[in-house]
Amino acid sequence: MKEFVTIGNAEYTHENVIEKSRFIAFAIRADTVQQAAEFVEQKRKKYYDATHNCYAYIVGDKAKFSDDGEPQGTAGMPMYECIKANNLDRVCIVVTRYFGGVKLGAGGLVRAYGGAAADVLRKCARVPMRLCRNAEVTVEYSMLKILRKAMSGVALEQNVDYADKVTLHYLILSELSHTICDIVLQNTFGKGQIELFDEFLSAYDGEVK
Repeated sequence: MKEFVTIGNAEYTHENVIEKSRFIAFAIRADTVQQAAEFVEQKRKKYYDATHNCYAYIVGDKAKFSDDGEPQGTAGMPMYECIKANNLDRVCIVVTRYFGGVKLGAGGLVRAYGGAAADVLRKCARVPMRLCRNAEVTVEYSMLKILRKAMSGVALEQNVDYADKVTLHYLILSELSHTICDIVLQNTFGKGQIELFDEFLSAYDGEVK
């Protein structure tokens, strides 16, 4: 598993008017190629009367882009390069153009489509997908307050089970596994028990998502 940065789950949009042509850019997070393809098809159907519906996506090691009738290399490729330049993954962008009667030339089209992609990505929330683990920490009630304070800056508490002892459930960054084990042992005088589970990718930017 490889860490990456993607965008929020909303659909983002931005419109530019250049020489009377409308360029409407749409961006979504696409976790699968199928999701990206469905988004492209959705826009093609909704904007069937547009002159062009160009697109680009990057989903892991899969990438695709289309000029949809614009001169080769003037639409899809600049959009793809924009996603790459922003170091984003699992992202699909569609730029719909309504021709306004003025030809922009190859250079103008590259700037228009690349610019539309850049503009819509500026509106997108960034979501870092980090290697994480779930952790369960079991302690005596007398140690709960101290442990919570020690863990507050390095782990995200998700829920708590109260029984003979207290079990706290945390989301932690994998890279901090050893550090967190040390924190538990040091703050419970070796009496706290911690169990770490398998790694997985999760949104982790200071909030549980």
